[in-house]
Amino acid sequence: MSLWYVVAGMYRDILIATDGSELGQRAADHGLGLARSLNATVHGLAVLSEGVTTRDRIRADPEGEAEATLKEMKETGDTEGVAVTTEIRSGDPCDTIVEYAQERDVDLIIMGTTTGGRLDRLFHGSTTQCVSKKSAAPVLSVGETTQPVFAGPADATYQFYCSQCDSSLKITTETKEALEEKGCILCGGPAASDAFSKLEVNK
Repeated sequence: MSLWYVVAGMYRDILIATDGSELGQRAADHGLGLARSLNATVHGLAVLSEGVTTRDRIRADPEGEAEATLKEMKETGDTEGVAVTTEIRSGDPCDTIVEYAQERDVDLIIMGTTTGGRLDRLFHGSTTQCVSKKSAAPVLSVGETTQPVFAGPADATYQFYCSQCDSSLKITTETKEALEEKGCILCGGPAASDAFSKLEVNK
């Protein structure tokens, strides 16, 4: 059995927890890419802290940012063929995320984190760490430089499409040769001769 099928079977419902920040958006992009590749359902949750926190004072419109992030998440899901539900809740971010994950019986939680300074780690890292300790579901933290899943290498020369698992990847010539020899890296199926199309390179 392909390892991909094992992973796909494990993660059928993915919770993307966001606060509407730039890091939350990066986590959403990564989570949607992962969900698309696994044919999983996404539950987008934005949590607004009760009361005014130091971080709320820094951000002009936390609620508006959260709403915008969830709206974009849903629109991207519709475009990419990913089922997305969204909800905004108020409360303690850690406890609210853990409670929501239990209610939805999710298999994976994706959250934004940071590798920035002490202030950033205080704001972002503490919630992610708290959820990791309290949640029964595994937590995937997405950092500042994490790229969306299957965004494709910068030197990609081909577009590969597998009709068996309905997956599309931008690949290099070297990867094309490997796929031709070993088959699709996602489902293990043979790579058809018409599965590759040359990408236009902007000069």
